[in-house]
Amino acid sequence: MKQKLNPPATGLVLEIGSGDNPNPRSNVLVDRFLGSDNRERGGDLVVDRPFVVADAHHLPFKQGAFAYTICSHILEHMDDPQQFGRELQRVSAAGYIQSPSEIAERLFHWSFHRWYVNLVGDTLVLHPKEPAEPMGELFDYLYEYNPAYYFFQRSMPDLFWIEREWHGDDLRIEVRDQSPLPLRDPAALRALASPRLGFAQLVALFFSTLLARMVRADTRKKIRKLLGQSYV
Repeated sequence: MKQKLNPPATGLVLEIGSGDNPNPRSNVLVDRFLGSDNRERGGDLVVDRPFVVADAHHLPFKQGAFAYTICSHILEHMDDPQQFGRELQRVSAAGYIQSPSEIAERLFHWSFHRWYVNLVGDTLVLHPKEPAEPMGELFDYLYEYNPAYYFFQRSMPDLFWIEREWHGDDLRIEVRDQSPLPLRDPAALRALASPRLGFAQLVALFFSTLLARMVRADTRKKIRKLLGQSYV
C-alpha cells in the first residue's frame, strides 16, 4: 500500500523498527533485536545508515532530537503502547504510525502481535489479542498468490491498515478491554463495506494488481530499492 506519511524536507528523521525495509527518508534507524531471527521481519535486517539498538519504550535520545519519526508495524508489538507514545512525543516533533487493523489481524492473525489496533476519530484504540489462530496462514497465501483477493484488499486499504500522522502533542493512544468495532450496527457495517475507489481507479488498480502478482517478493524488493520507495 502507499503510505500517507509526510516527513519534512529538512531535519532528522528517526525510524523505529525499520527491519528489512527502511524508509529512504530516514536518517537514523532503531531496532530492538539484531541477528538473523526473521520471524517478525520480511527479510534480513538492513543496516545502511546510523543504527541504534534500543527499546522503543525508553529511547536513548534527547528531547526534541528529531523532526519526524516513522513507526510502521510497531505499535501492535509494544508491551506498553502508551509509554511508547509518550517517548515518541518526547523525542520527535511529529511522526507517522502504521499498523494492521483489527480486521486484518483477525484474518491474518500474526501470532507475535500483542494488540488489535483501531483508529477511532484521531485516537489509536488498542485491546489485547486472543491466542486463537483460526485461519492459520490462509490469508497470507491469498494475498501473495491470488490476484482477486489482493485486488479486493488493496481497493479498501483503510479496512486493513491503520494510519495516523501526529504533530506535537496530539498523539492519543488508548487501551481498552474490548473492541470498539461496531460489527453489529447495520449502518456502520454498510459504511465499512462501501467502495473506496471510483471506476477509473478500480480499473487502474486491477491492472497494477495483475502486474504486481506476476512479480515475486524478492524482485519487488529490488524494484523498491531501485526506485527509493518503501512499498511497491
